[in-house]
Amino acid sequence: MRALGRLLLLPLVLVVGALVVAGCGDERTSGEVSGGGGGGGGAGVEALVAAVGDDVEVAPKVIAAEGEPPAELVKHDLVTGTGTEAKVGDTVRVRYTLVAWGSTDVIDSSWTAGAADGGLPQPVAFPLQEGGLIDGWIKGIPGMRPGGRRVLVVPPDLGYGSGGSGPVPPNATLVFVVDLVGTGDAAGR
Repeated sequence: MRALGRLLLLPLVLVVGALVVAGCGDERTSGEVSGGGGGGGGAGVEALVAAVGDDVEVAPKVIAAEGEPPAELVKHDLVTGTGTEAKVGDTVRVRYTLVAWGSTDVIDSSWTAGAADGGLPQPVAFPLQEGGLIDGWIKGIPGMRPGGRRVLVVPPDLGYGSGGSGPVPPNATLVFVVDLVGTGDAAGR
């Protein structure tokens, strides 16, 4: 009887496991790749995340993600950080690197700015509010804690869309590696 009970539980365990692996299309932030749920990206995102590295005192390594990019925002915390979570309305101080999906050509990076006294480059500050940043950051940064490193894969509709912007090509899926240095309210307190 005990063996029969285990045998009957096997299909349930397999279904639950498949749903967990698929992500069920929800958007959460954890140490696992989250978001997605349509439009590809799974293996490409996993390989990209694995290559980045979790040392926030070293510029991230970004590889060319392969395959079809995800159609939804993907957030993945490599380092969780500590302290107060960033929220919309805060001014965030970050170090970041930006590439387009499928490329290793850095479009923009605060890591290339001059470092103070031979140390880490100075962080840049952005108000985390609509109209000031792309929607991928407005939706992708909240919940980060200072000292954290997060990979954001931003689909075109949450990035620069069909128009692109400067060196960002039209309809580009963007890959950001963001290190949150600190937060404060929009007044800088």
